[in-house]
Amino acid sequence: MSLKDSARRLAEKAREKAGPIAEKAREKAGPIAEKAGPWAERAGGMAARGVDMAATRIDRVTHGRYHDRIETVSHRVEGLLRRDGREGQK
Repeated sequence: MSLKDSARRLAEKAREKAGPIAEKAREKAGPIAEKAGPWAERAGGMAARGVDMAATRIDRVTHGRYHDRIETVSHRVEGLLRRDGREGQK
């Protein structure tokens, strides 16, 4: 028996043992993931508001010198945090 055959046999044994464990994990993760969804959505919105507040303060401190750059970056980050596929909007 070659090393390759031994490795294949061990991998098959590991797959057989992991199957039931993975199924149990999926069963337990389902309800938890459902509960976490609304919290994750709220967290994204809150973070987006924080980015907007930070951008406003930075713009104020720099006296508007970098307004366009700050606005562009903050809109992109807000869009990512909201995860809705659109650019952030004020």
